[in-house]
Amino acid sequence: MSDKPKRCGFASPFRIGIAYLGCCIGAGYLSGQELVQFFSSKGPIGFLALLIATAFIFVAGAVILSLSVDSGEHRMDSIVVWFDCKPLRAFVAVFEVVFLFMIYTLCVAAFGSLLSQLTGLLPFVGSVVFCVLSTLLALFGVRGLLRFLSYVVPVMVPATVLIALIALGVSDTISFPKMEMGGLITGIWLLDAVTYAVFSLFCALPVLVPLGANVKNAKTACRGALVGALLIGGLATVILLAIATAPEVGNAAMPMLALGNRLHVVAGGIYAALLVCGIFSAGLSSQSAISEYLLQRYGAKKSVLLPVMIGISAVACCFGVFGFQELIGILYPVFGYIGFLPLTMLFIHAVIFYRRRKKAKKMD
Repeated sequence: MSDKPKRCGFASPFRIGIAYLGCCIGAGYLSGQELVQFFSSKGPIGFLALLIATAFIFVAGAVILSLSVDSGEHRMDSIVVWFDCKPLRAFVAVFEVVFLFMIYTLCVAAFGSLLSQLTGLLPFVGSVVFCVLSTLLALFGVRGLLRFLSYVVPVMVPATVLIALIALGVSDTISFPKMEMGGLITGIWLLDAVTYAVFSLFCALPVLVPLGANVKNAKTACRGALVGALLIGGLATVILLAIATAPEVGNAAMPMLALGNRLHVVAGGIYAALLVCGIFSAGLSSQSAISEYLLQRYGAKKSVLLPVMIGISAVACCFGVFGFQELIGILYPVFGYIGFLPLTMLFIHAVIFYRRRKKAKKMD
C-alpha cells in the first residue's frame, strides 16, 4: 500500500509553466531592473548568459518537480535534506522562510511605492492594501496561487510583449552598451548567469515542491518546467531587446516603465498596471509558500494560520518602508550564492533516488 498522497492531477504543463513564471517575475523582472543588472550590463554577451540561465532553470525545475512527483515528498526541507538530520532540515527550512519573507517584504515596499506614484497615496497605505489582499489569497495555498496566476500571467505576458514590440518597431537602432553595476554582482557573465538562475529557482522551490502533489507524472512535470523556462527566458529576451532601443532608460529605477512613458502616456499606464500585477504575483507566491510550509510542517489549521499570516504581513509593512531598488544588487547575489548549497544537495538527492529506483526495478 503506497503512502504517497493522492494527486488530483489538475496541474497541466501550461499551469505548471505559468506558476513557474509567476514565482520568478516581480517588480525587478518586469521593470527590467534585475535583467539590466544581470544581463544587459554585460553587453551583447548578456544574451548568451540569459540562454545559459534559462537552460539551468529548465533542467533544475524539471529535476525538482520530477523528484517531488516520483518520491512523493512534498516538503521543501525534506526534499533537500533527504537523510535523517533534523538540525540541517531545520536550518534549510528557516533559511528558506527568511528568504521568502525577504521577497515578500520587497514586494510590499515596491507595491506601496508604485501605488503612491500612481495615486498620490502614502506608500504605507498601498503596503497595507497589498498585505490584506495577499494574506487572504495565501490562505488558499498552492491552489489559490495557481488560480490567481492562471488569470494574471496570461495577461501580463502578451501586454509586456506588445509594448516591447512597439518600442522595437518605432526605434531605428538597437544598442547593447556595457554598464558598471554596483552591489555584489561580479560582472563575470557566466557566474552571474548561474547565480541569477539559482536565485530564481530558490524563489520557485517552495512552490514547485508541494506542486508535485498535484502533477500526474514526471513527464507532465518536465513539460511544465520546459514551458516555464521558455516563458521566463523568452519574456526576459523581449524586455532586454526593448530596453536596448533606448539604453539610457537602463539607469532608471524601473527601465521598462521609463520606456513605456517615452512611447506614450497610455503605454506607461499599461506598464504600471503590469508592474502592479507582477509585484502581486511574486509577493503572493512567497506568502503562499510560507503558509503551505506551515501547514505541512506543523499541521497548522487555517484558524491558526490566519493570525500568523497577519503577523508576517504586519512585520513586512514595517520593514517595507526601506524600499527595494537598492537591495537588488545586494540581496539577489547573496541569496543566489547561498542557494548553491541546497540546490546541490537536491541534485544529489535526485541522483541517489533514481539510481536506487533503477536498481530496484532490475531486482524485480
